[in-house]
Amino acid sequence: MLTKDSLQKQFSANYNEFYSVPLFDQEGFLRKVCTICGKGFWTAGDKETCGDSSHEKYTFFRKTPRTETYAGFWKKTADFWKKNGHEVIDRYPVLSRWRDDLPFTIASIVDFQRLEAGKVVFEYPSNPLFVPQMCLRFPDIANVGITGRHFTCFMMAGQHSFNYPKEGYWKDKCIEYNFKYLTQVLGISPQEITYGEDVWNMPDFSAFGPCIESFANGCELVNSVFMQYRQDATGNGFTELDMKVIDVGWGFERLLWYYNGTQSAYDSVFPREVEYMKQRASIDLAPEIMSAYSSLSASLDVDSMIDFAGEKKKIANALGLSLQDLEKGIAPLQGLYAIADHSRSLLFALSDGALPSNVGGGYNLRVLARRAFSFIEKYNFDFSLFDLCVMHAEDLHDVFPELSANLETIEKILDAERRKYAESREKGKRIASETIRKTPEISVKQMITLYESHGITPETLEDAAKQANVAVSVPTQFYSELTKQRVMQKERAESVTGKKIFLPDLDASVIQLTKSLYYEDVDLVVSTAKLLGWHKNALIFDQTIFYPEGGGQMNDKGTVKIGNHSFNVEEVHKQGKVILHFVKKGEEQKFDELKHGQTAVMQLDEPRRRAIMRHHSATHMLLGTCRAYFGSHVWQVGSRKDVDEAHLDITHYERPSIEQVHELEKIINNVIQKQIPISVSNMPRKEAEEQYGMRVYQGSGAVAEVLRIIKIPEVDTEACGGTHCHNTRDLGFFKIKAVEQIQDGVIRFRYCAALSALSYLQEQENLLQKSADILSSPRHDLPATSQKFFDEWKEQRKELDKIREQLATSIATEQVLAHSEDKTVQLQLDMPANLVEKIADSIGKADGFVAIISNNDKFVTIACNETSGQNALELLKEVGAKGGGSPNFARGKLVT
Repeated sequence: MLTKDSLQKQFSANYNEFYSVPLFDQEGFLRKVCTICGKGFWTAGDKETCGDSSHEKYTFFRKTPRTETYAGFWKKTADFWKKNGHEVIDRYPVLSRWRDDLPFTIASIVDFQRLEAGKVVFEYPSNPLFVPQMCLRFPDIANVGITGRHFTCFMMAGQHSFNYPKEGYWKDKCIEYNFKYLTQVLGISPQEITYGEDVWNMPDFSAFGPCIESFANGCELVNSVFMQYRQDATGNGFTELDMKVIDVGWGFERLLWYYNGTQSAYDSVFPREVEYMKQRASIDLAPEIMSAYSSLSASLDVDSMIDFAGEKKKIANALGLSLQDLEKGIAPLQGLYAIADHSRSLLFALSDGALPSNVGGGYNLRVLARRAFSFIEKYNFDFSLFDLCVMHAEDLHDVFPELSANLETIEKILDAERRKYAESREKGKRIASETIRKTPEISVKQMITLYESHGITPETLEDAAKQANVAVSVPTQFYSELTKQRVMQKERAESVTGKKIFLPDLDASVIQLTKSLYYEDVDLVVSTAKLLGWHKNALIFDQTIFYPEGGGQMNDKGTVKIGNHSFNVEEVHKQGKVILHFVKKGEEQKFDELKHGQTAVMQLDEPRRRAIMRHHSATHMLLGTCRAYFGSHVWQVGSRKDVDEAHLDITHYERPSIEQVHELEKIINNVIQKQIPISVSNMPRKEAEEQYGMRVYQGSGAVAEVLRIIKIPEVDTEACGGTHCHNTRDLGFFKIKAVEQIQDGVIRFRYCAALSALSYLQEQENLLQKSADILSSPRHDLPATSQKFFDEWKEQRKELDKIREQLATSIATEQVLAHSEDKTVQLQLDMPANLVEKIADSIGKADGFVAIISNNDKFVTIACNETSGQNALELLKEVGAKGGGSPNFARGKLVT
């Protein structure tokens, strides 16, 4: 079987075929074998190692660094590639909406990858091209700010050529461009450059090929990948890919760092932001300390450390500082660097429509936001996360002007996120303090539980330990393991699939594409079809007017008449290319009397079809309206379109107010009155993406070469496989029934249209009238009458609470006097749980007393005075109850 090692050996043994290019001969590069790692490499100098940063220290720092800006250096880079025959295109979103399997764009090549039937195909706007693709990756969060070189958000400036030899170029030209850029733009002498031999492969070897790494002065500058082969049927060999692709990802942050020669990459990428934060935070480190630390930090990798606290001591010793001075001077600077990175990551993600949350990709964004908030709080920094976002948007305006346009929405999202963080902060501090007192050694699993349950970060634990003067070991692998766990959770969730029908080995004439007549004429409610066969209680035809359940739209229902038999179609599902019509239970017994090839007469339940069509079109209208009203962060998360109502789940950071809901209704009903035509068209995927952007992918990713586009002008345009109305007037009337937050960052709207909306309003009117009758009040006086009854009820409850308090005090006093010697009171009372708690609490206040009080519902409360020497939690276990509390007060339920 193929392995990366076996390919490495094979390619290396035949290096003239897989790695050698004419430029190496032209520029005097010789092939050598690295004396450290044993890999082949090419050098025009006298180097004996391949140049990898694990072999060589960084030597590109300048005594007087250059001050080229991010935008300025991008212009230099873009001009070079334009001059060398590449079209420089706009970036794609950092949210890879066209790929259902990826929440974020993790590499520039992802821009052009589409999934069709589980296979990757390529869709590219020009060839060759160069793209300033911003990417998000989260495994290295713990390193960001510490090492001087790690980022969660970075530009992978993608150099791509497709479909050689029909189009584009291949390896020889690629390395020629590479050499020109390194020498002409970065100004590196040929003798400083080494080209290392390596192999790139997909995990399943469905695509792989040689790759050539470019190094200079200890820095890996770029990796040129040549997707050329795939594993053959034997599993031991390989064949050429149908489409060969060049994938060169230029790490732009690292290129700018190398070009400027600053002590850390952050000082090159975020110079204005870092200086602003230093001034506001009053950080002024001696240049020699900063230089020494930068040299050390370049070789750090937090996730590879077993004892990060020990590593800090080593760094302090190397710098000639005490650990306290290191924490006081270097640690705040690390926090500033992390904030600079995290704020830019959030800026791009939120601008492109993501939201921090506890689910999906939003989980990673919440980790970044809370880590940044914790640094700001810990060091009392006098600036906000949003301040940094504004500065990034200003600095990047010439490259990414869209960032400035979305700042208003981003500020609202970050404000909401900061409030959520503040709400959990105090509780988190208390839990962190309790945790470190009990457990000085924190495992990765414990750390993940603390974060997911209480929002406690490793930084919060370290602060709590410092304040309590307790030594604590915090796992350095936390952030990477957190990311891995989220990926595994996503994979497990995706493995739980919906209804699947596995067809037996039927005749090939049965397992054939079912023609979808509902796409040709959505108004067709009666038609004929040829019976091809059946499977269990499902009929199979050559064509159908029945829409199968899919994309959140419920299936059509109706009848099918075949000969003298009539069948009620209750469910319709598509399995592969076959549409199955499931009949009412018991009716399958008539199948034996049917014959293949018989003509069937299909009759739809037309009112059901019309109602679902209206609700599907309403879904598109609501989505487009929410996006226009709330902001570009709104995306569809899920939906369901049924007969009586539909629901739409969108990304939004807070539950809309009743006033906002009414405004949405007003806007949509206005669109209905405008009688706007709803168009349906089939468009090539490339054309649809170019015309409408990635917003066309709402329900799912780019699953086909041709997309079915539903367009409601000035409202919404998206790819969709459902049935729709012809005009917005067909909806008649639109009404939102309810709005709820179904999970963090996801809002669900329940709504209905036309007759369903009328029925709902009539139901509400009936409920209102019944309430008015019960309260003997006119409907217009219901609010005042209800408030009056509520106020009276509150007063009565207060009086009742006073009586209960007096009763509890009386019982407690009697019991304390009666048990003045043993001081342990154990009672079972026929009283509600809240009164039991009051009695126990009153007894527990007496010096040395312990109260164990239960009621007939098996609710137990235990109160222990501080001088009693007893622990309420331990006593709760002893009496056989499950619950919780504190050593002085606990409650629970007796387990039978």
